[in-house]
Amino acid sequence: MIIFILLPFLINQAILSQSDFDENEYLSLEIQAEKIDIGFVSPLNSPIEIPGAIKGTIQSNTDWELICSAEGDFLAREGNRMPLGRLAWRIEGGEWVPFEMGEDKILEGSATQESGRSFSIDLRLDLKWEDSAGDFLTNIDFTLTKK
Repeated sequence: MIIFILLPFLINQAILSQSDFDENEYLSLEIQAEKIDIGFVSPLNSPIEIPGAIKGTIQSNTDWELICSAEGDFLAREGNRMPLGRLAWRIEGGEWVPFEMGEDKILEGSATQESGRSFSIDLRLDLKWEDSAGDFLTNIDFTLTKK
């Protein structure tokens, strides 16, 4: 069995009302990867780790938190599903955390230097023999908000 995984990542920055910010506060999120193509994979070579799959930079002059959220399982065009929890993330060598529906706070901090706060997220896909073959897609959103 061979499974093809393509993960399009949507990048969102939180839109807060003007009253949430002081006059001179700002937040900026830049992520270098919009889509991650894992390619043809099989349970034989599982788990598949992708070091530094998502790299980004945060610039802020206030306290902030970076949140990722997923809205659903992997879906194939043929209608097959694969649980979202097969994909896990870790940031900067930390513990692996399986993706779940809803929001996960992945990083937080205070005002950054002018060059910003860089980060790197590793991904790990753990396929099982019961997973169907297919061309699977999912969306994961990243949101930077004022803390």
